[in-house]
Amino acid sequence: MMKGSIEILFHASFRQITKKRKIIEEISEECTFERILTRLVKKYGNDFHNVINSQTGKISNDILVMLNGKGIRDTDEKIKDKDVLIFSLPVGGG
Repeated sequence: MMKGSIEILFHASFRQITKKRKIIEEISEECTFERILTRLVKKYGNDFHNVINSQTGKISNDILVMLNGKGIRDTDEKIKDKDVLIFSLPVGGG
């Protein structure tokens, strides 16, 4: 089984939760966003539970999660070696 690593960047309130700008997470070959999120909940607590909308099972509209510069909504999104995940809050327009 191949191993790899991803970079996870934290912006806005996520930086306050984690006290970090970025971390490196090791992953196995078959990895999904949901698996990464489970690890973040274990490491940093229940604030990361709010990332998922409990009614839809998808990433909440109040949260911006980007994978390699593209917004994602599905928890079963595949994560590969050298991917970059960003957790942030959407910028409101007015």
